[in-house]
Amino acid sequence: MSATTIAPETPAVRCKIDEVFARPFIELIGLAPRNPVVRGLILAQTRQLPGPECETFEQIKVWVETTLDPRAGGGHLAKAAGLAGDGFTVKVEFSETECGRAHYSVGRSGTDEFALDADEVIDLVQKAIDNEAGIDGVVDKLSELIEDNAWDRCEPNLDDYGDYEYDDHETSDSGNAVVEFSRTQVRDRLLGFLRERHPDLLEELI
Repeated sequence: MSATTIAPETPAVRCKIDEVFARPFIELIGLAPRNPVVRGLILAQTRQLPGPECETFEQIKVWVETTLDPRAGGGHLAKAAGLAGDGFTVKVEFSETECGRAHYSVGRSGTDEFALDADEVIDLVQKAIDNEAGIDGVVDKLSELIEDNAWDRCEPNLDDYGDYEYDDHETSDSGNAVVEFSRTQVRDRLLGFLRERHPDLLEELI
């Protein structure tokens, strides 16, 4: 009695790739399907990662259309990526020590979004491409820009925290001004901005 060979079932199609990703990002996947940054962006958008066997665009496309649900990488992305206007924003935390005329001092802190214009970001990206500095080079320059300009370009609503301290110190409006932000967020929002708005530059950068 001869054995019968049963062909494996073809997974059912659950969606179309353009129901999951924006067209510019689909084009980026086609250009660099094995690039770890591109694959990381797939993970960031869908919370799932194609297996190592998915090496070509067609293989990733089949994986998307048989694994994911429509809009799995959808509407929340612009907000999560910090896209605003034609550029993007980065969350900055501010803190300082306020010193008053009654010889008191008290810590104050607050947060605001630092807005980066598309023109200044693209200029830094183009320079990084020309100098072969890569994404890390752009992140370094953007971090310097935020560090140097945050107090001038943001308007944080500073709230007092901790106890008032009274001492015979010099009277001034404020001191010990500090800004803090996440370089990881700078990198992620830069990648999101380029992926959504300038995939051609992202391809050159990575």
